[in-house]
Amino acid sequence: MIYTNEYGVQFRRRVTGFYKPTEPSGLYARGRRYYLDSSSPWMPVAQSCLRPEDSA
Repeated sequence: MIYTNEYGVQFRRRVTGFYKPTEPSGLYARGRRYYLDSSSPWMPVAQSCLRPEDSA
C-alpha cells in the first residue's frame, strides 16, 4: 500500500492488522481502522490515507 501522511508525504507500507476497539473510539469514528508496519505500529490510519501500490 501507499500511505500518505498529513503532510502529503508518501510511504510504502504493509497493512498488518485492523483496529477493532471494544469501546467507542474517536479514532475509529474518524475512519482510522488499519495498522501499518511503521514507526508507530499501534496508531491506526484511515482508509482515505491508503491506496494500492502500482504493480508496474
